[in-house]
Amino acid sequence: LGSSSSVPFTSIFSQLFMTVVVPLIIGQIVRRYIKDWLERKKPPFGTISSSVLLMIIYTTFCDTFANPNIDLDKFSLIIVVFIIFSVQMSFMFLTFLFSTRNNSSFTPADTVAIIFCSTHKSLTLGIPMLKIVFAGYEHLSLISVPLLIYHPAQILLGSLLVPTIKSWMVSRQK
Repeated sequence: LGSSSSVPFTSIFSQLFMTVVVPLIIGQIVRRYIKDWLERKKPPFGTISSSVLLMIIYTTFCDTFANPNIDLDKFSLIIVVFIIFSVQMSFMFLTFLFSTRNNSSFTPADTVAIIFCSTHKSLTLGIPMLKIVFAGYEHLSLISVPLLIYHPAQILLGSLLVPTIKSWMVSRQK
């Protein structure tokens, strides 16, 4: 296209490492030492985790749609939603097909785990990655829209498919 750009790979990888990998490692090390205490006290980490995820989603939506430069019309947003739902359904269908082939050694429970785990992505990792990789980019809000739609879409589709997948799994296990 006749244009060039430089990407600060070292800076990006070091920021991603500090944002994603270091907290994970620290958490695993700390958990090893306080495991007994955690099992006795049972702190409400599930509630805390859900609250933090909700705050991340809320602030990202606010940042995205409060940006006056987003320039996203309703028709384009509807097309993006349609594409994301189609991609999500396609991935779920393909993982189902591959995990239920005749020569596959997966159990029905394995297939369900594959369908749900292999296609799900999270805002908690995606948004920090976008903010690091595209730091200072004026259209960051526009770039985050597909991820903002993908996360709720996977939750919605997953919850809608649970009864169907559950009945399939129960019938296969008999």
